[in-house]
Amino acid sequence: MIFIVHIRRTAIILVLAVSLGPAVEPGCSMYSLAAQAGASTSQLGKTRSKAESQHEIVLLLIKKNEFTQAMTEANQIFEMKWPADQEPTLLKELLLLSNNFFHAKQAALGIKLLETNMKSFKSPASQAAIWKEKGYLYKNLGENDKALECFRQAQRLEK
Repeated sequence: MIFIVHIRRTAIILVLAVSLGPAVEPGCSMYSLAAQAGASTSQLGKTRSKAESQHEIVLLLIKKNEFTQAMTEANQIFEMKWPADQEPTLLKELLLLSNNFFHAKQAALGIKLLETNMKSFKSPASQAAIWKEKGYLYKNLGENDKALECFRQAQRLEK
């Protein structure tokens, strides 16, 4: 098990990585396993750090009403190489950013962000959450038929 504690301004995040494979593969030393684990943990840390900076850039651009540039910058977060186990974190990020576009009265851009990055999400639960968010945004825009279609798609994924 590897424990990583990341302290960020007001939040402490504890990440637990557990190896599901055999304790030691034939021909591997404990040192090489530790080095591999450290390398993947180090890469994830670098990716998270880049994403954190990218997130702040997006929020500042939204604050400055530079929405097109904010979209471009936001998409870069989801284009990074993320391990599959980070999907729940990425989903929270996607929903948070689309919500920021909504509150900036840019619901259409929130929808575009969701549509552009939906391909990054493999689990039916994540896809259902994205469809629901699209439904809320369409509903806010008064496009009730599209909203209804989105909520129905979410229902199909949740069966």
